[in-house]
Amino acid sequence: MSLDSNPDETALLNSDRQIGESCDRSYSTFNTKTAVDSETQIYDSTDREELISPSTTSTCGPFLGSVASIIVVLLLGEFISNADSTIVMAAAGPISSGFNKLQDASWLATAFALGNGAVQLIYAKLGIIYGRKPILLLAYVLLGFGCAICGVAPSMSIVIVGRVVSGMGGAGIMSMGSIIILDVVPKRDVASWRAVVNISMTLGRSVGGPIGGWLTDTIGWRWVFLSQAPLLGIAAILVVIFLHLEQSSTTPTTDSKPSICRVDIPGAVLFASSVISFTILIDRGGKAFPWTSQYALMLAVSGLSFLATFAYYETYVAPEPIFDLRILRLPNVSTCYLISVLQIAAQSSMMFTVPLYFQVTAGVSTTVAGAHLTPSVVGNAVGGLIAGWFIRRTGQYKPVLFMAGLVASVSYLLLFLRWDAETSVWESLFIVPSGMGTAFAAAASFVAMSVFLNSEEAIMATGGYMLVFSIAMTVGITASNSILMAAFERYMRRDLGVSNAEEIIRHSLANFHYITGLAGEARQIVVRSYVAGLRYTYLMSLVLSLSGSFLGLTIRSHKI
Repeated sequence: MSLDSNPDETALLNSDRQIGESCDRSYSTFNTKTAVDSETQIYDSTDREELISPSTTSTCGPFLGSVASIIVVLLLGEFISNADSTIVMAAAGPISSGFNKLQDASWLATAFALGNGAVQLIYAKLGIIYGRKPILLLAYVLLGFGCAICGVAPSMSIVIVGRVVSGMGGAGIMSMGSIIILDVVPKRDVASWRAVVNISMTLGRSVGGPIGGWLTDTIGWRWVFLSQAPLLGIAAILVVIFLHLEQSSTTPTTDSKPSICRVDIPGAVLFASSVISFTILIDRGGKAFPWTSQYALMLAVSGLSFLATFAYYETYVAPEPIFDLRILRLPNVSTCYLISVLQIAAQSSMMFTVPLYFQVTAGVSTTVAGAHLTPSVVGNAVGGLIAGWFIRRTGQYKPVLFMAGLVASVSYLLLFLRWDAETSVWESLFIVPSGMGTAFAAAASFVAMSVFLNSEEAIMATGGYMLVFSIAMTVGITASNSILMAAFERYMRRDLGVSNAEEIIRHSLANFHYITGLAGEARQIVVRSYVAGLRYTYLMSLVLSLSGSFLGLTIRSHKI
């Protein structure tokens, strides 16, 4: 087959439009090889039209059934990995308080994101070399092993180690699931099928909070982790038996060196070192050491140094980079990454604070506190379905990106104005728009990022997208916790006039159960200080969300 190369942008758009309108072309990457001879060619702008246009020599078959069967197999793993996030959010207070480390509660989520970000970029390359299925199974094993470590951990530090291992597994479940969807689904239908997966993810996040709280209140928080291991085993068995994928259209190689040698280990180590340095700086800065201390300076310098070395190595040295930075210059990629960071960080911040708000202000059980996360994740499911329906019906994604932040900001504004320590049942539903807006952004940005990319580019960009997802969670949760604790302490020092003020402040920062045990004016002041600190986190989410919404106006539009 000969491909007519034309660098003109109009031809590019016409070619890409034909992909979404032709049955053969819409899923040819599932059945045929692309016209790419080597991975290094994917960034040659003169061949751009050739690379986006796939082979047309395929026959229409029972494609819908094939896609449905593949995605159904992925649902249980997505359910468990997403349930893990809200299970830990709901149990974060009791777990950290059990070790008298309430100030370190954010590390339960941060450690997961750290492990996730450190290995995220490797998964895309491993999926190319070894195939999607075995790497997905590896991810299940890592997540289960991490949960087992947390379940038997004798100290907070070991729990954090287990969360890091779990994060490494969660990275693979997220990225492999997304890459498999890109393998088998036409671009116009990506948002719709991702909405189906999103329902499973949302259901996991919905039940994770209540289940995590119930387990914590009844048989102990350790079973929050131990109960996930057998479910992950079932998910892995389903993948082994029922997940059957065609040979992917990734670039073949005639290199005789062992496959593992194709993995860019130096690049992976450099990037992981940078992620670790920056994560520790963000989480510990202002608490374990001042922002202006030599420790903060050392972490910042090391993080930047590792990142700069990684960029140089990937660009000029690595024979097969795990992430070629030139992909960031392709249409919509960088902008979609940034929009996702802003919107996900905004919601993650809110999700982290919601259980703590009800535990401190109302003294509710962990079960009830976790249940208060449900409205947001239900909004996430509804938002995903709406976004998928709109994109499939109109072929447009830019309006969805713009509306995302506007819808989500409604939640953050209402929380700032109305959550004042006496929240009614109806007011607890204020977090629904946050879930809807975040789902809008997730669905539309994924489509906007992939619409101008060929198969090889899309795989690499997806790995980067999953990475920024974990970075966004880290930024949102750690920034929220830092802002909350700093403001909480400041207000308590200003308003507490009792003789044992320092003791109250110290215990309040370490264990939220201590706050619920206070009485009289001291309790009122502590709770009022906590709520005042939370308002700063709502403002942060509001600014982030609106910034992401207006950034969506700069996205390059194209009807798919």
